[in-house]
Parts: sequence; structure tokens; C-alpha cells
Amino acid sequence: MLITGIERVLALGAPMSRATLPLINGLARRRLVYNGVAQRETRIDGIPINYYYKAPAQPAPGTFPLLLIHGIADNALTWSFIHAALARKYPVYAVDLPGYGFSGLPAGRAYLTLDEMCGVLDTFLRREIGQPALVVGNSMGGWLAVKLAWSAPSLLRGLVLVDAGGAPLQGRDSWVPFGETIGIPDMKTARLVFRQMFGGIPAPMLYVGQHSLQELFQRRVVREFVANMMDADPAKELLHPAELRNLPVPAGLIWGMNDRFLPRGSLEFFRENLPEAPAMLLRRCGHLPQRERPVAVLHFLRMFAARLAAQRDLQQAQRA
Repeated sequence: MLITGIERVLALGAPMSRATLPLINGLARRRLVYNGVAQRETRIDGIPINYYYKAPAQPAPGTFPLLLIHGIADNALTWSFIHAALARKYPVYAVDLPGYGFSGLPAGRAYLTLDEMCGVLDTFLRREIGQPALVVGNSMGGWLAVKLAWSAPSLLRGLVLVDAGGAPLQGRDSWVPFGETIGIPDMKTARLVFRQMFGGIPAPMLYVGQHSLQELFQRRVVREFVANMMDADPAKELLHPAELRNLPVPAGLIWGMNDRFLPRGSLEFFRENLPEAPAMLLRRCGHLPQRERPVAVLHFLRMFAARLAAQRDLQQAQRA
């Protein structure tokens, strides 16, 4: 009887649960607009690409832009807590990847591959930003940042990986549980994913947002992308240790120590193969540090950007 009663209550709350994450994103968009961040659209290879942009009122000489890339099932609003603050000194672009947020997809396509998304970002950097940028990527966005660093190193001043995906681990078998879990077939799995993603989340929130989380991950763009990745050759899609050890641009690392969303061993892979990279490991933080610990992330990005600027000034002085 008790279980039946609980199920009835949860069923009555489903409409509110489905509205939770859209409401949060709506508030995040209002926050950006209030802080002077502009919402813009461009077209790349016929695809409408939405992004958010703000530049400093008085850019410092030699200041370079930042490009923020979100992860799977997310959108550019994930950076809303730090976007305007970063833009006090740097031009900041936060882009919706194709099929996410307000960005579209090519006609007849349900998703883009990693390489195709990388191509879109390449064009965005060349055409919309127009100069080398510090690229910051969370989850799938970090995976894309590494690929972008290799495909177009001249477009990057550096990259910061925030709980990045793509670690090879033990190959496809390491990623099978992940692929099965993010399909979120039921509310029990939705609550599990919430616990895996966030370092500490109050129990009531597991129920308040469970339906909207399920709907995010059950979107066709996510389902078909994951299915394609699970069928692909891991040796071609997943990152190789040498890709990190020999990165052509400087790298930094931010990681939530309570991240249980990515397969076990992901942090160790990046730490082992980026031994010289400045790193910030956040206790009681999960897969989305930019949402859970925005102040710490903001400070790290400012520090890393200042470090890149100092290295550039030193190189220019040496050439002179």
C-alpha cells in the first residue's frame, strides 16, 4: 500500500518534474541577458548554430577569446554562472552544438558525429571568432576540444578539459554500462544518473527533476549519437594516450572528484597523460563543476588564461 501511494504521488508530480530542467534553463537564459550576454545565430554548412556572446567593455591589449563547449544532452546555458564574469576581461563565446539547445541539424540527419561537430567548431572559430581562442570543454565538449586541438592547432591558444569524455580505458566494454545507463529507461535510472552527475544532491531533487532528465537523454540526437559511438571502432573514436601527451597546445584540467557519470578510470587516464598540466580537483563535486562550483572554475580559468598570456609575452620578448 505504501509503495502504491508513493507511486501515485510521483505520477501526480510528473508534469512538474518534466518542467524542472526547462525552467532552470529558462532562468539561466534570463540571467545571461540580464548580465549583458547576447544570444546570436549563425549558419555553418546550412546548419543554424546558436551561441551566446559577450566581450569586455574595454578589452585589454592582447586579450584572446574563450570558446565554451558543453557536453552530451546539455547546452550552452551550462556556462551561465561564469559567462558574464569571464567576459569582464575576455570575449566569451558559448555555443550550442548541432542538435542541442537552439542549434539545428542538417536536413535528414538526427545527429552529427564527433568529427562532424569538430568541423562545425573549426568553422565557428575561423569565421565567428577570427583569432586563436582558449577552448574550454566539459564532458563530450572536452573530447571535442582535444580533437580540435589536433585538427586545427593554429586556432587554439590552449584548452581546459572539464570532466572530459573519451578515455579509452578497456575499450568498448568500459563504455557499455555508460551507454546503457544514459538511455534512462525508467525513473530509478534517472535518479541514479542524477546521483552520478552531481557531487551532492538533496534526495527530493532526485524526484523533482527525474522526468525532465529522462527526456533530455531520450532525445533522438542523444540516442542515435550514443548508438553510433557504441557501434564504432573504439580505436578510431576514443582518445589515445599519445594525443594527450603530445598535445600541440597547452592544456589544463578541472575535475569533480565525485563524478560517477563517466566510466571509472577516466580521471586517471587524463592525469597520467597530462602530467604537466595545471589541474584542479574538486571535492564534493560531480560531473558539472561549472554548475556546482562556478567560483572555483572561474578562478582556474582566469589563472590559466593569465598563464597563457604570460607565456605568449615571454615568447614575443625572446623573439625580439
